Amino acid sequence: MDAAVVVDIQGGFVPNVVLESVRFAVPLAESEFGGLAAGIWFCAGRPIRIPLPEPAGLDVWVDDWLDRGSPTARLRGVKRDNGLQRLKESGKIRSGQPFRLSPTLEAVLDASANLRDHTVVFVVLTEEPEDGAEFMATMKRAARYPVFWVFIGAEASVERSARLGVVDTLGREPGDPENFVIVKVNGWPAVTRWSVSRKVRRAVRHWRSRTPLG
Repeated sequence: MDAAVVVDIQGGFVPNVVLESVRFAVPLAESEFGGLAAGIWFCAGRPIRIPLPEPAGLDVWVDDWLDRGSPTARLRGVKRDNGLQRLKESGKIRSGQPFRLSPTLEAVLDASANLRDHTVVFVVLTEEPEDGAEFMATMKRAARYPVFWVFIGAEASVERSARLGVVDTLGREPGDPENFVIVKVNGWPAVTRWSVSRKVRRAVRHWRSRTPLG
């Protein structure tokens, strides 16, 4: 199998729960689903493919690409010299733009077309996509291919669950695709990691058994 990870970084703000979601998804993709041949992508209104973690490890990679620094440093205007900051300075991440998820999913789908096996895509979201019609069209097109989507709704508040808008409607209408699972998290304690890993593995195993290649 192969895998990919998509991270919502709309506006360039990355909550800690997103960092931890990435720390969950990347090792699971590597250990359970054959690695990240389909890439790691930032979704900032348009797809941005970034380098994979190197042998130095995931912690170094997260620090290089996602860590936004301490709350005190942010209040004092101290900017992190990392990949996320460089993307902001280059204009590839723009605040105030509508959150369109479908272009990034299309890019991942195109990348997976060059692979020869089933592909599992982890999509970490903190907000509702605003391109509902385009998102559904992409999901229905993707259902024709051996691609499975794991949507992770990451919400920093323990008092509420992430609201994913059109993503939450998947499976509610006749003809909707079935190649997905949705999980909601407020954090990643050990019991959550165990339960989500188990749910994802079961869903992928069931889907793979009835989804031939070619």
